[in-house]
This record gives sequence, C-alpha cells and structure tokens, in this order.
Amino acid sequence: MFPPRWFLPYDAILQIITALVALAVAVYALRGYQWVKERTLYALFLAFVLLSGGLLVSGVTLAYTYLVDVPFSRHVQPLVASDLGFWVYYMASMMAFSILVIAYASRLRPSLVALAGMLIFGQRSAGGSLVSAGPFMEMVLVVLLLFIVIAQLAHLIARWSWHSLMVTASFTMIMGSHVLMMFSSIEDTMYVLGRIVGLAGFLSLAGVLYLLRRKG
Repeated sequence: MFPPRWFLPYDAILQIITALVALAVAVYALRGYQWVKERTLYALFLAFVLLSGGLLVSGVTLAYTYLVDVPFSRHVQPLVASDLGFWVYYMASMMAFSILVIAYASRLRPSLVALAGMLIFGQRSAGGSLVSAGPFMEMVLVVLLLFIVIAQLAHLIARWSWHSLMVTASFTMIMGSHVLMMFSSIEDTMYVLGRIVGLAGFLSLAGVLYLLRRKG
C-alpha cells in the first residue's frame, strides 16, 4: 500500500526501525533455537530475517523516493525504485508468514496451495499495479496471519503461560496492522495506525523473546 505523501518520511523511518526490531526478533529466536532446539524458533528466525530484509528494502526505497522528491501519490504510478521496494516487502512477508504457518500448523499446507493460487490470480487481475494489488496483498497476509494466530491460540489454550499470551497478542497486533492497511484507501489515518500497531507488535514479540532468553 502507498502511504500518504505527508507520511512518506515517517513511514520510511518506521519501516527501517521495524526492520531492526525484526532482526532483533530473529537473533533472539536463533539463540533460543540453539538453546532448546525447538523447530518453531528456527522458523521464527527464518521468518523474521525475511521480514527484516523486506522492511529494510521498502524503507530505503521510500526514503530515496522522498529525498529525490519523486512525485508520489495513490493515483500516480510511482517510479521503479519505490514500486520494487513494496513488491520485495510483500513477497518477503508472504514467504515469512507462510514459513510460520507451516511451522505452527503443518496440517494447513493445503491452504497455502490455495493462497498461492489466490496470489497468482490477484497479480493477473491487478495487472502488476501496486495501487490495485495492494489491498489484495494485504488480504493474503491477513489470512496467513489469521492461521498463525489461531494456531497460537490453540497452543495457548493447551499450555497457558504469560509468554504464550504475549506471543499471541503480538501476532494479533501484527495481523491488526495489516487489516488497517488493507482498508487504508478509505482513510489515510488507517495507514498510519497500521504502521504504528505493526511496530508495537514487533516490539512486543522482541520483548517476549528477550525475556525468555534472560529467563533461560
């Protein structure tokens, strides 16, 4: 999704900060995996490395777009740099959340095949334009995250702990951020809130992993 023009520099900063937080999540997840050899933690590491890379590319291309004063709006096709940044972000996000879906609930793999079909159809119908494809891409991410949240809720019910609750809340916030951005074409404020809620979700997850690391 394209941010409002006035929010462009702040969006770039938020995405770069979120990329760094995602990298911290990946580092803590890898350390946790090395400690307990839990496959879910390794999947979390891979997923957040991808998310970090996607967010960083998107943030840098947005910063470039702003610094060189590229004409930028929802209704004008942007230059290749910013467009490429968004596509890298969406592709990395879908790969990352797909990894987590498989890790949390392997029985949902057939659903991923259906999602892949949805993505191909969506790209064809959108004609490659992010203006029209953005809401669809956000919808795919929301569906993937919904699977993750449901799987995490099932784990929370089976094995209650404050850490599991916070992980569930973190992914719920991340999902909520994509829901807000999916409807951001209605109101610019929803895009801004989406970015802030997403950053809060990443920070929450990083905090949980940090506390678990200290406890371990």
